[in-house]
Amino acid sequence: MTVPQTPGERPAADDTALLIAALNHAWDWYDARINRGLQVLNYFLVAIAVLATAYVSSINGRHYAIAAAIASSGAALTAVTFMVGYRQRHQAAVGEVALAELQNRVAARLTIDSLRMVGPEAGKIPNYFPVWLAFALALLLSIGSVLYALIH
Repeated sequence: MTVPQTPGERPAADDTALLIAALNHAWDWYDARINRGLQVLNYFLVAIAVLATAYVSSINGRHYAIAAAIASSGAALTAVTFMVGYRQRHQAAVGEVALAELQNRVAARLTIDSLRMVGPEAGKIPNYFPVWLAFALALLLSIGSVLYALIH
């Protein structure tokens, strides 16, 4: 590799290698965050299934205080899962913006517009409304379960 004579001068091969490294880095960042978020969601679903089974067993056995405690732990688990998953998705959005910028650069360089597969714009905030709605519904279900156990 040759050393550029001026700060703005770069060999073409060096620019290509840098672009490939940047694409790999952005993809690894995005992929790792999305995969972590999905793992958190999967663990949450398994844990909630176990808690729901324990809750129903407690209600059937007329152990209402235990059922209320189980439902409370479900609410806490829902909140923690939401916070972790929300953070992972937000961090993935950072990588998504970088991927979009890099894809634009590659598409322009190769004059292939179909390479622009990721579409967020720099500074655009992803829509988290469905996530907030799912969290609110799960939390309401947990609170309702606690109240049901305490009333009986």
